[in-house]
Amino acid sequence: MNSTNPPENVINCLQTILDAIAVGNYELFLAVGDSDYKAGITKEMFDTVSSQLAPRMSEGYKITYFGHLIQQGYQIYLWKLSFVDGKDEFAARMTMNRDKVSGILIT
Repeated sequence: MNSTNPPENVINCLQTILDAIAVGNYELFLAVGDSDYKAGITKEMFDTVSSQLAPRMSEGYKITYFGHLIQQGYQIYLWKLSFVDGKDEFAARMTMNRDKVSGILIT
């Protein structure tokens, strides 16, 4: 694995999540997750995040990979989410359980 980029499947999972948020598609959002992820993020939680981020995402956004770390046996990947509008940026923290997402936090 190249230390400057995460594995391709990790990038694909994040892009699926971001695509789902951008269009408000909860089913797509759940598609990349394990059972904990699916149980832990309600449609209401998803809708709240999507309604805040989707309008800004539609104008354009960029993800910048920060790196990864290991906690309690899980691989955790970190990105910066910035927008064309130049306003507040967010940090995205995605936890992987083998080839599935077990958590995503965008703050």
